[in-house]
Amino acid sequence: MKGKRLFLAALSASAALLLAACGGGSGSAGSTVSETSAPMTGILPQVATGVPFQVFSSALSQTAVDQKRTVVARDADAWSSLWAEHAGAGLASRPVPPVDFMRNMVAGVYLGMAGACDTLSIDSVKKKEGPARIEVTWRHTPPAPNTVCVAAVVNHAVLITLPQSTLPVEFVQAAARPADELVIRTGWSFGMCLDNCEGTAEIRQDGASLRVSSRKDVAQPQSGTWTPVTTKEWEALVASFQTLPDVTVGCPDCADEGREWIEVEHKGSKKRLVTSCGAEVAGASEFQQGVRAIRGRLALALGLTTVCDPGRVEFERVTPSVFSSDITDKRFVAVRDAANWNSLWSEHSGGRAALPAIDFSTRMVAGVFMGRESVMCGSTSIIGVTQRSNPARIEVAYRVLDPGPNVMCIAVVMNQYDLVTLPASNLPVEFVRVP
Repeated sequence: MKGKRLFLAALSASAALLLAACGGGSGSAGSTVSETSAPMTGILPQVATGVPFQVFSSALSQTAVDQKRTVVARDADAWSSLWAEHAGAGLASRPVPPVDFMRNMVAGVYLGMAGACDTLSIDSVKKKEGPARIEVTWRHTPPAPNTVCVAAVVNHAVLITLPQSTLPVEFVQAAARPADELVIRTGWSFGMCLDNCEGTAEIRQDGASLRVSSRKDVAQPQSGTWTPVTTKEWEALVASFQTLPDVTVGCPDCADEGREWIEVEHKGSKKRLVTSCGAEVAGASEFQQGVRAIRGRLALALGLTTVCDPGRVEFERVTPSVFSSDITDKRFVAVRDAANWNSLWSEHSGGRAALPAIDFSTRMVAGVFMGRESVMCGSTSIIGVTQRSNPARIEVAYRVLDPGPNVMCIAVVMNQYDLVTLPASNLPVEFVRVP
């Protein structure tokens, strides 16, 4: 049964009705916090969300396929057939790269014949609405003028894995950018490192993308993702980008403390600030914070929680837990006192679990309740907490995981949630959903 979620068992009608009817008044306890799709309020609804992806090794970028085309392989048979074409007779002995098609699928772009110094890359993968689809944006970049290049013609290809989906996949070639457009690039690197050693993000008005790679001698796929940039975020960056100095501060990465950089390109000129990870530069800190907030959101989408982001806040999950919350509406909460915590826990647990003890003189609680928007067979979890500035706030990042259409699971109606404790703060709390 391809393209459909498989269920090992179904609840009886009476049990399903019982679970669906569990608890759930419409009131809330503590401070209820509205969600933001990025860390600013007053945002228009998103028309696209980023989809994390991994790029196959660059060793596979040259292929026997000499015609321009795009491909999608959703199962092992289709992938085996595509790989036979991709490798051709010259690489027929190379084994088919493994892909877990229960959770992932393959998409790719074949450029056909082009110069040896041309490059082919995936800019972003997005889930879009109207109609619902997966959009893969790819870019063909010829060599810069006066580049010394071998006079050869090769067949270029780029192949990626992305989460399994039954949605149609649309391929879009990236348009050329206006010469006077403001572009902000930022990243990090660590010398003594094996995994996720280097990251490069590009921030533009229409969105931001991140690519992360390991040390060059480690065979780890390059990862990528995309996030929208809100109007308020972009306006703040435009208002402050000229404060960025063109300088290297200290000796970044000399003692393996990591190197962080931010580069601005505007109307043909560039400025680049290089510092040790997390260092603040007087006069440019507002711009640094704005850039780090977007870059941090991208990094969290790839599961990276400690990359040159000095505002990270430790958090712990609340125990004991309950299997399914009695709160049936989608809700975001910040609880700062015992009375509101008692009320929320009672509503949430329905008396099925003892009230966890929280010392509200030093801690507070943040929570995400998905209610009837919970994803069948999926999960909801808080994956990062960060203290941000401009404006000052606590940013709570959470992820709703959909395991894909082919994953087998028990058909149980449940209201997913996650509750964590973090250091007490009077700052406003904003919730950010990441891919």
